[in-house]
Amino acid sequence: MSKIAFFDIDGTLYGFDGKEHKIPESTQLALKKFRENGNLAFICTGRPMRFIYQIFGENMFDGYISANGTHIVYKGECIFNKTIDINTLKELIKSFDELGIRSSFAGPYNGYSYKMKSEEIEHYNSQFNETDYLITIWKIEDVSANTIDIFYKDKIQLDECKSYFQNGLIFNPHGPHMSADVSFKDFDKSDGIKYVVKALNIPIEDTIAFGDGHNDITMLKTVNTGIAMGNAVEELKNIASYVTENIFDDGLYKAMVAYEFIDK
Repeated sequence: MSKIAFFDIDGTLYGFDGKEHKIPESTQLALKKFRENGNLAFICTGRPMRFIYQIFGENMFDGYISANGTHIVYKGECIFNKTIDINTLKELIKSFDELGIRSSFAGPYNGYSYKMKSEEIEHYNSQFNETDYLITIWKIEDVSANTIDIFYKDKIQLDECKSYFQNGLIFNPHGPHMSADVSFKDFDKSDGIKYVVKALNIPIEDTIAFGDGHNDITMLKTVNTGIAMGNAVEELKNIASYVTENIFDDGLYKAMVAYEFIDK
């Protein structure tokens, strides 16, 4: 029976090697071999579709679960799209104001900045080619967003935010950048995976996932074989079926070989 694998992006498929952001060659080879063996490969990320297509193109994967499970594309067609409703947006904005948090409400191809600093907007937009990703002037009724990024001044403020939203949101910090992507506890990457396997009629026994962050925990718990990168957070390593090497130590390729998903 063919397998289906779900891959996080940052720190799993794509990362900074000290000189540049890149996809390791061994990772590209592993994906190619995996698909040539008749298996399906899906990205499963907090990133928006525009970023995904820019980095990976449209032919490296069979499908894409973006925005932490809320936007799904298969064979070039959007098959699922869960946006944040206007009442939730209003509640989030009110709470962010109380906490002093700046944010971006992220859609597949454009985002909406809220009280972000000019340098934050510039850095955010620098990740995208051609036109700016962020819309800076908008009306709340025009927002079409699936997920959120937040910006904070220090770890204390992030911890306050985590405590405030402990029953509703999961925060995945981006290292020293004082930002984090946010997923909803009632719908995250794992729900996106469940939607895909049901739509494609694939048994959960034939599912695999690779990740490294806090927002990958439910993803690895959902699949049959959950693989944590060597550079993963400890919470993810603790629940993984297998912990492989770091992203730039051919971790993804080595795990594929270890499970005989591909030949060495």
